[in-house]
Amino acid sequence: MFTTPRIENTPASPKRRGWASRSTRLTAVVAAAAIASLLSACATGTAGAADDGAEFPEAGSTIEWIVPSAAGAGNDILARIMAPAMGEDLGVNIKVVNKEGGNQVIGLNALASAKPDGLTLGFTNIPSIFGRYLDPSKQAGFDRESFAPVGSFALNDIVIGVNKDSPYTSTQELFDAVKASPGTITVGTDSRAGDDHVNLRTLEKELGLEFNIVHYNSGADKIAALVSGEVDFALGGVSSFIGQAKSGEINVLSVLSDVPSPFFPDVTTLNEQGFEVAPMSNNFAVSVPAGTPAATVAALEAALQAATEDPDVVAALENAGTVPNWMPAADVATLWEEREATTKPIIAELIAGE
Repeated sequence: MFTTPRIENTPASPKRRGWASRSTRLTAVVAAAAIASLLSACATGTAGAADDGAEFPEAGSTIEWIVPSAAGAGNDILARIMAPAMGEDLGVNIKVVNKEGGNQVIGLNALASAKPDGLTLGFTNIPSIFGRYLDPSKQAGFDRESFAPVGSFALNDIVIGVNKDSPYTSTQELFDAVKASPGTITVGTDSRAGDDHVNLRTLEKELGLEFNIVHYNSGADKIAALVSGEVDFALGGVSSFIGQAKSGEINVLSVLSDVPSPFFPDVTTLNEQGFEVAPMSNNFAVSVPAGTPAATVAALEAALQAATEDPDVVAALENAGTVPNWMPAADVATLWEEREATTKPIIAELIAGE
């Protein structure tokens, strides 16, 4: 159900990705901001530079990148890869600030309520953010309209993994055990009503399965439970699994994508294994508070794109288990609206059934 258009399915060479020179990228940042500033002024009838964001960013300013999870978590690692490159293009310092707690709701609330001046941005990953505000029990103070997307810089393919000592050596064996003992095979998620939970419910419906779903407070807790043998298997993004998979603590059984993951080239997709399900992936999207001037958003968007296309950043993103993939702000907004529409009834149903 969560199908995402890709620029590339596998890590590509600089030539194929069409990287521009640094001077070209800097020109793009300035041009995008200037055009957006002009359009904003024409649309609103105001000419004040401070109001339409034309002077953004001011020299010496600091931008905060809010990460709604703990230091060392996947989002934190990616923010610390992207922030220096974005800051260099903008000529400012971008400081990564961790605001963890409440299944990311604390950090997302802080982002939504920040002053809309471009000096605060943060992760609004799709589809994981849906479980934060579509689940009433989380008492979020935000929704889709609280944010203005800046862009999405990477994809995270979804995989199924088991402990290295698991008796299940294939997805077929695992699902056969689930069918033999419905509701007894345990699987970990990173939160109630989050993307893991929705994806698992989708698998249950499409494949006629029934799992014993166990919710944890974070992706790190979920992986720790898998490594310790507390749960039989787990589902989630490659970036959460890759470290333990490389160390041999986790065996990845399948990839829930339309193509094999470049990080696990020998692992076939779920469809290739005979299980027909729609591809699933996560988008690492970045947003600012709603009401941020159009020119300011455009400047941030151009800088985020420039960082995404930087060869050193691409290498670091791939090393962190993600697939660099640029998606502009307008496309993120469309994706957000479409996925929310399809996810909302699923979350409502799974909440009502618990």
